[in-house]
Amino acid sequence: MPIIEPEFMALTADLDVEMFWAENVACEAFTTNKPRCALSFSPDDHWLFEFMHVPSTLRYYQDKPYRDELHRETNRVTLQTVGQAFFEEDTWIASPKRIENLFGSEFSYTDNATPWLTHVTNDPDEFARILDRAEATDMKTWALPEAFLREWEERKAQGLAMPALGTGSRGPATIMTSVLQPETVFYWMYDHPDLMRRFCDILASKMTELNQVLRAFSGNTDPGWWITDDNSALFNRKLYREYCFPVLERVLAAMAPPGSRRYQHSDSSMGHLLDQQHELGINSVNYGPEVDVGLIRSKMPEAVINGHTPPLLLRNASPEAIQARVISDFQKAGATGGLIVTTAGSLAAGTGVGRMRWTMKLVQDHCRYDRAV
Repeated sequence: MPIIEPEFMALTADLDVEMFWAENVACEAFTTNKPRCALSFSPDDHWLFEFMHVPSTLRYYQDKPYRDELHRETNRVTLQTVGQAFFEEDTWIASPKRIENLFGSEFSYTDNATPWLTHVTNDPDEFARILDRAEATDMKTWALPEAFLREWEERKAQGLAMPALGTGSRGPATIMTSVLQPETVFYWMYDHPDLMRRFCDILASKMTELNQVLRAFSGNTDPGWWITDDNSALFNRKLYREYCFPVLERVLAAMAPPGSRRYQHSDSSMGHLLDQQHELGINSVNYGPEVDVGLIRSKMPEAVINGHTPPLLLRNASPEAIQARVISDFQKAGATGGLIVTTAGSLAAGTGVGRMRWTMKLVQDHCRYDRAV
């Protein structure tokens, strides 16, 4: 049985989900000239596994019919209870290469877990050779595996809607600490700084090249870029400036010209890096729950704040505690109209649809511009 949460369902018996989402469309602009704050949810595979009590994550990743049916079942529940379907029901089998693959990092699959990228080496000489190969790689011939090209052509021949590629990537902090063990990254920044600077230089160049290939292939001409960089908080200001900032600066210049969306997500406590994020022109954010929403607004006055409800608070806390947090965030960051109420990160595994409905009701009742809060 999916996680329903009867207590919260009872509290939201009068919620009209269809009317809520119809109004939500008119609430997304960065302005107070709208009925209320917008709201969004971002359930992912971690959430899905617990919500639907999935017995085998390996089967989910390896068996397309099983995965698609599980998505359909989940969507049936969420459509009925919260008025939204969140998961694709015709998933892809193949995919383009990822930038981490260029450096030898591949996904490892184990049951009862999500995929994990493997570290490639602890030997600086071997890593120098890996960088040589990466730098020499022709991204046009490398980026699109044959299996993906076949699936693309099959779907295209069926007249299916084709996805826009090259829209975003994990960020440099997380890429570096996926390709190499985190402690290796930081040891080498002090012991082998030239090697790490070369890594970042090749990363910036090849990430840009890879995504230009993906955009050209899929006919994607829309500017803008999203970044998911959960490990940002591992870097102090100095190291972030030296190793992460230049990568983002180059990629954003190529993929997201001024005026387009520059979105950064990080589950981490990266409040010490907000000045650099502002300098990079990041204009839409979703940071870790420890980063105070008032601090974000003061440091990044023009950024849309996607947040900032702590995921574990929403999953575990009382209705009153959740209400207090939603109202507090609205008071701290909602005055300009640039707050979209959502969790700071994805929905935590174990969060049920009752708590999602409760968040909807709180936003509907307490985050309004068209009447007193």
